[in-house]
Amino acid sequence: MNENIRIGLIGASWFADLWFLPVLTRHPHVTVAAICSKNGESARQMAAKYGIAAAYTSAEEMMDAERLDGICIITPNDLHHPIVMEALQRGLHVLCEKPLAIDSDESGEMLRKAQEKGVVHSVNFSVREHPGIRYLKKAVSDGRIGCFLEGRFEYSGDYGLSGPPGWRGSVRSGGAGGVLQDLGSHIIDLAQHVLDDRIVAVSASMSCLESGRPVRFVERTNPDQAADSVYVQAEFGRGGHGVFQTSWIRPQGKGGQTITLELFGTEGALQLTATGYGYKMMCARKDETWQEVVLPEALPWDLSAQPSEDRFRPYRDSERNEAWKWADAVIAVKSTGSTDRSRLPGFEDADRVQRVIDAVVLSDQSGRQEAVTE
Repeated sequence: MNENIRIGLIGASWFADLWFLPVLTRHPHVTVAAICSKNGESARQMAAKYGIAAAYTSAEEMMDAERLDGICIITPNDLHHPIVMEALQRGLHVLCEKPLAIDSDESGEMLRKAQEKGVVHSVNFSVREHPGIRYLKKAVSDGRIGCFLEGRFEYSGDYGLSGPPGWRGSVRSGGAGGVLQDLGSHIIDLAQHVLDDRIVAVSASMSCLESGRPVRFVERTNPDQAADSVYVQAEFGRGGHGVFQTSWIRPQGKGGQTITLELFGTEGALQLTATGYGYKMMCARKDETWQEVVLPEALPWDLSAQPSEDRFRPYRDSERNEAWKWADAVIAVKSTGSTDRSRLPGFEDADRVQRVIDAVVLSDQSGRQEAVTE
C-alpha cells in the first residue's frame, strides 16, 4: 500500500505555479503541507490558490516546524547549495531546480552529502520526458544511427534581448555561465543522457550583449553580467563530437523557446526540433530519404497555433513530470524501502553537467580546450 508523504516547496515563483504545484497537489499520495518565499507574499498567494495549509518566509523554520518527507527547491541558483545542505542535514528527500549549483565545488559537496544520507535526490531536468527525447534515446540505444559521429545541440530563447533577465543574468545569483546555467544545462544533460556518453573536453566562446552589440564575455564592462550567448565545441568519451549553442538573445518568431538536437552516425541521422509551436522529428537511414516521425504524445509543429507551454512540453501536467516521478520515488522509499531512482536525473547527473559548465567558462577565459574534471 502506498503511504502518503508531506512535501514543502521553497520558492513560490511563476515556475512553481506552472510546473510543480499543479501536479503535486493532484498526486493522490502527496500533501503539499507548506510553501516558503523570501517576502512571504508570493507564498501566501500560492497557498491560497492551492489550498496549502502553511506559508513561511524562512526555509529553515519551515523544515523545522513541519513534519516533511521532502522538499522542492525553486529558488535562484546561489541559494540551491545552502538550502540543499540544510535539507540533507535533516534527512529530507530533495528535488532541486537546475542547475544544481553555482559551480562543481558546490555540486560535488551536495552529491556526496545526498549519498551519505541515502535520500532520494533529483534535479528538475524537465526536458528528458519530451516524447522526442525519449524517441531519440531509444533510437540511439537500438543502433538506429550506428556509431555516433557528430551532433548539434541548441536551446535558445529571446528573453534577454531587452537586458539581463533578472537574477539569471547576474553572476552572483545565477552563475557566470548565465544562459549556459539556465538553458544550456538542459542540452548538456540531454546530450549525455541520449547518447549515454560523457563530454570530456570543450572549447568555448561566450559573449554578452552591451548597447545592442555583442562583446566577449571576458571584456564585458559589468563584472556581474552573466553570459548571454555561448558556443561550445565538445568531445565525447567514445570519440564523437558536437556543437552546443545556447542563447537568450536569439529572436524566436513568437515561438517562446527552441530546442534542437541533430545526431549523425555511421548508419543514419535523427533531427528533433521543439518550440512553442510544437515539434518536428525527422529520421534518415544511410542512403535513404528523410522521413517524418509521428509522435502521438506530442503536438506537431503548427505556425497557425497559439504558441504554448503545452505545445512545447506536452507532458507538463502528467505523471511524466519530474516532480511527480520524484514524489513516486519518495513514496516507494517510505512504503517499501525501495531505493530505485532509475527514472530520475539525480545529483550525479547534475554534478556532471556542472563540471562541463565549469570547463566551458574556463575555456572561454583561457582561449584553449579544457578537459572536464572527474
